[in-house]
Amino acid sequence: MDYKYQGIILNKREVGEVDRIYTIYTFEAGKIRVLGKGVRKPNAKLAGNLESVTQAEIFMSKNKGMGKITGSIAINNFSNIKSNLDLVNRVFYVFKILARIISEEEKDEKIFLLLEKYLTTMDANEVGEDKADILTLGLLFQILAEMGYRLEMEKCVHCEKKLLLENNYFSISRGGVLCANCQNVENKKILISNEAIKLIRIFLQNRLENLIKLKVPQADINRLKIILNESINWFSGENFRI
Repeated sequence: MDYKYQGIILNKREVGEVDRIYTIYTFEAGKIRVLGKGVRKPNAKLAGNLESVTQAEIFMSKNKGMGKITGSIAINNFSNIKSNLDLVNRVFYVFKILARIISEEEKDEKIFLLLEKYLTTMDANEVGEDKADILTLGLLFQILAEMGYRLEMEKCVHCEKKLLLENNYFSISRGGVLCANCQNVENKKILISNEAIKLIRIFLQNRLENLIKLKVPQADINRLKIILNESINWFSGENFRI
C-alpha cells in the first residue's frame, strides 16, 4: 500500500552499503521509522530532501515490516537553523529526547504542531542562546504535558492547597510542587524558586511562539533546566542533560 505523510526528519542511521533508516515525526501517524533504499548512492535524488531538521512530504510503500520511501518533497529546510551550529546542536538534542520518549506510530497532532512551531519560530527569528533556551524549555514542558505528564504548579501535590509564594519544593516522583508544610513527606526533592514556578506556569499556559518575548535571567534558566532534566529522566529512564 502507498502512503503520504507530512513529517519532520528527526534522525537517520546508515544500514547496509547504500541505505538509511530514517526516524520521522509525522502529522498523520506520529513517530515512524522508514527505509530509504539506495539514498547513499552518489546520484540518489531522495537524500537531499531527507536531511535531519527538514520538514517534508514523504511518500512510502508498505506491505509487511518497515515501509520504504518512494519519494519526498521538502516543505521547509530551516536554513537559518542549519547555518547556526549552536541552534543545530540544540535541535538535535530535542530530537534525541523525542526519539527516545515517544513510542512509534502513536498519532498526536498537537505534538507535531508544537514541534513545527518550535522550528519555524527558531528559524524565523534572530535567536540568541537565551531565547533558544526559553523556546526549548517551553517546548519540552509542553510536550511532557501533552504526553500526560503535566507538572502541577498551581497547588500542593500532597495537601492540594493553593501554593503560596514561599519555601516550596519540587518532587519529581509526585509530579509537582510540595508546599512548605508538606515538604517533609518526600525525601527526594529540590527547592524550587518562585520565579521557576511562575515561568513553568507561563510555559504551560501560552503559545510557544509567544515565549520568545520573555526575558529570563540565566540563573532562572539554569534552575528550569534542572527541573526539566529531573522530569525527563524520571519519565524516560534515561540520563538526559539539557
